[in-house]
Amino acid sequence: MIKAILFDLDNTLLDFSGFKRGSAIAAAKAMRKAGVKAKEKELCRRIWAVYDEKGIEYQYTFRDVLLGYGLDPHAHERALQAAVIAYTKKKYALLRPRPRVISTLSSLRRRFKLGIVTDAPREKAWQRLILSGLDGFFDAVVTYTDTGELKPSSAPFMRACGLLKIKPSEALFVGDNPERDILGAKKAGMRTCLAAYYGKFGCGEVADFTIRRFEEVGKIKEKEENIVSSHLA
Repeated sequence: MIKAILFDLDNTLLDFSGFKRGSAIAAAKAMRKAGVKAKEKELCRRIWAVYDEKGIEYQYTFRDVLLGYGLDPHAHERALQAAVIAYTKKKYALLRPRPRVISTLSSLRRRFKLGIVTDAPREKAWQRLILSGLDGFFDAVVTYTDTGELKPSSAPFMRACGLLKIKPSEALFVGDNPERDILGAKKAGMRTCLAAYYGKFGCGEVADFTIRRFEEVGKIKEKEENIVSSHLA
């Protein structure tokens, strides 16, 4: 019996990749406008190179990008702060829930406990939840800060179960990444659902369920009951 549904945050509830792309472009444009002699595509490429090397949550990306242009301290600071402000403004504009997320969560919370397990740091996770209007839906939020371990470690999943006072077998985890979300939740003993919004299945065959649209989460309970009935027949 599923008593709780837990979710990944970035790219499952939010279009995190789209927000990052849009914000990187805004920051690159701001750097150029502030006097950096480089094309927008070059600056975007350098931004993503830093993300690839140091992680998507790295906090000094624009500083590292600008170090390669030999700017004097004032020119560096002007371009840096212009990039930070442009990035922040675009973040406020782009961080929105995926379609049907709010209506689906509103329905689910009447029947299940709801939780988040994310690799984002606590500060960033709560910023995104608040900006997207999702901060009031969840009974437990587990971030990287809480365990110091990234998925697919079972530790964050087990912590969420402890906070919700349920067994892992009583939880369904919904995430978009097969290698981190699905395998991590499986290791913890949870049922799993792959959010394959873009048709990327990867090792999705290990998931118990697969959805293409978020609102399909609401039908999983019905699917599970049908599976159980077919086995008992």
